[in-house]
Amino acid sequence: MTFTFRLSLLLLVVVGWNLDSTSAANILFLSPITSYSHTHFFFYTIKALASRGHTVTHWNGLKPREDIGNVTHLHSSGMQKVNSRHDIGFDTNNPVRLWLKHPDRMANTCRTCYNDPVFHQLITSREHFDLIVIEAFMNECMLPLVQHFRAPFIYMSGLPPLPWMLESTCSPMSTQEYPNLVTEFTSDMNLIQRTINIAVSVVMVYFRDWFILPRVDVEARQAWINSTEPLPTVKEIENRLSLFITNSQPSINYQYFKSSTIVEAGGLHLRPPKQLPKDVESFVNGSGDAGFIVLSFGSIVHGSGLPEATRKIFVAAFSRLPQRVLWKWEDESGMSDLPPNVRLYTWLPPLIDLLAHPKMRLLMTHGGLYSNQETVWSGVPLIGFPVFGDQSNYVVKAEKDGYAIKLDWMTVTEDILFHSIQEIVNNPKYKENVMKLSSLMREQIELDRPLERAVHAIEHVVRHHGAPHLRPSSCKLGMMQRESMDVTLLLALIVIALSYLTVCGVRSTTFKVFRWAKADRLIKTKTQ
Repeated sequence: MTFTFRLSLLLLVVVGWNLDSTSAANILFLSPITSYSHTHFFFYTIKALASRGHTVTHWNGLKPREDIGNVTHLHSSGMQKVNSRHDIGFDTNNPVRLWLKHPDRMANTCRTCYNDPVFHQLITSREHFDLIVIEAFMNECMLPLVQHFRAPFIYMSGLPPLPWMLESTCSPMSTQEYPNLVTEFTSDMNLIQRTINIAVSVVMVYFRDWFILPRVDVEARQAWINSTEPLPTVKEIENRLSLFITNSQPSINYQYFKSSTIVEAGGLHLRPPKQLPKDVESFVNGSGDAGFIVLSFGSIVHGSGLPEATRKIFVAAFSRLPQRVLWKWEDESGMSDLPPNVRLYTWLPPLIDLLAHPKMRLLMTHGGLYSNQETVWSGVPLIGFPVFGDQSNYVVKAEKDGYAIKLDWMTVTEDILFHSIQEIVNNPKYKENVMKLSSLMREQIELDRPLERAVHAIEHVVRHHGAPHLRPSSCKLGMMQRESMDVTLLLALIVIALSYLTVCGVRSTTFKVFRWAKADRLIKTKTQ
């Protein structure tokens, strides 16, 4: 056999394998409950899959940003209204109250989804899908469609893993070093903090299992039209999870232990910047050497909902700055007391485009994960005003890493705000720290290529019909067993029992010795 023939045969095998491994699949993406920021994670993944010849159907709760070949967009005005207003503002940010309201909120969400025409279009469809991809947060209502289409499914999350996400992937919760996203703890926790961290994490898992998912079951059974087949519980369906793709990135997020069912793809949405709109470009270019600042509270919390007293504090502090300010303010009526160096926008250009501008000096934000990733990627320091949920976690981490200052929007004063801005802009350490992280993040992303990794993981699950080989044997264990809490309890009981027996033995021996000594004294007394 000649060398040329052997080489030709090898090439034929390789090409044949590649053709087989990338054969077109029919994939259903489900994110009826979403936000403008979370759609980034889906958009670039869908676009990459479509470019590789896969057929994608996407039920998106928000209008698609662009038409993509091989992609069918399912959309309704009803879900657009739901996702444009999440009813979370500056006065509804108590984490305990939000969590306690979550069962009712989830039931209402499911009812809305199940009454939507897109759901009925899907539930009556006889189409075959090779894979279903579900946005993990707030979309448990979509799990019955996994049962309907008899397809393997993947979760994708725009957040790092929450405790129930780690539990569903049979991963350790890593509570000794991975702070729960709703806390302000860092990876360096003392005994009390670790105790609180594990307690909060366990409560979140069981609260979801006992109070949230049963509400989804009730709504799902009412919407289930296949009367000949009982619907499993959503927890039973979720236990079939093939893979979990999460938006965490090692350079800016806390580390945690991962099972083989978790794929980190944080930063897959990062892209080269584009030119700013002419009016924005003209305004920021007029800032001179002082540069400009951006203030935005994201897409879920509307900045125009700031309490009036707090708004006046921002206005007064901004009026003292040499920098120009772009302020995302959703109220089109504007402000009567706006300083000349501040301009309001109901909708800003993509943050990644603003951050890349050479005159950008500082981002002031609610502290969401996407804005955090984009500031580090672009090398811009930030001031964070966390409002709810996981935002404090990210801002505390950014402050610990030395490129941010965390402020409380409820207690901030004009002087605190002004001097914090001055500190960030004029102290070079913040810029130096964020540039170091930016270099690290860019190197990791260029080497790991998170978008390619996410696409490869999805194709792997399709090729291997759900990839059951990825499920670790720990999936056969409950959370208490997986965390070895039962072993810890058993060892504690053994130690307590041994301690009790030891104490009883010592007391008994002491008592006997005492009696013997007393008897001996009596005998000696009588003999005398």
